[in-house]
Amino acid sequence: MTGKAHVKKIRSGEARLWPSRRPLLTRLDIELTERCNNNCVHCSVNRPAGDYDAREREWGAESWKKLLGEAAVLGCLVVRLTGGEPLLRGDFEEIYIQARRLGLRVMIFTNATLVTPGLARLLKDMPPLEAVEVSVYGMKKETYEAVTRTPGSFDAFHRGLRLLRNSGVPFIVKGAVLPATRGEMDEFEAWAAGLPGAAGLPSYAQLFDLRSRR
Repeated sequence: MTGKAHVKKIRSGEARLWPSRRPLLTRLDIELTERCNNNCVHCSVNRPAGDYDAREREWGAESWKKLLGEAAVLGCLVVRLTGGEPLLRGDFEEIYIQARRLGLRVMIFTNATLVTPGLARLLKDMPPLEAVEVSVYGMKKETYEAVTRTPGSFDAFHRGLRLLRNSGVPFIVKGAVLPATRGEMDEFEAWAAGLPGAAGLPSYAQLFDLRSRR
């Protein structure tokens, strides 16, 4: 034995994942699609779900998986998957799984209307680690669908949220502050505070219904 120390104590604040250099990229935002199954009054990234031209412009899963691999090499830790509505893509799970296999923490922005039992199981078995952030467009059906302009979206939202909750998938609800929803913010706060399965305090997005005024 030489008496040479093989363990060195350092303060946690001094520890670095990349001792030789700073990461070139720490966070990546990916817009998987311009398409959405809603038609919200405030949103400019909501081509119709069946829009052929928008679908043709989208990268395929292999291209996104390659990009994720390159991002991981550059030191990326967090990737946000958004749209449009990212769950519209039939290959969403394939892209998500690749991100998690690369060790990336994933944030998903969704309206939750397209959550399926299969996706809820996947998110339970392979948690995103960052967040599933669910947009909320009103407490009442009339308010919600006045914003989304999509009949049936209110019930679909609650169905998707229930699947996440029953599967034990942590999520965050985000209230959309719009002229149509301002009067329901107190109700939203009370509802969110008592919501089983919520992973954190509700957040807010202040938006403007400019599209409806064009």
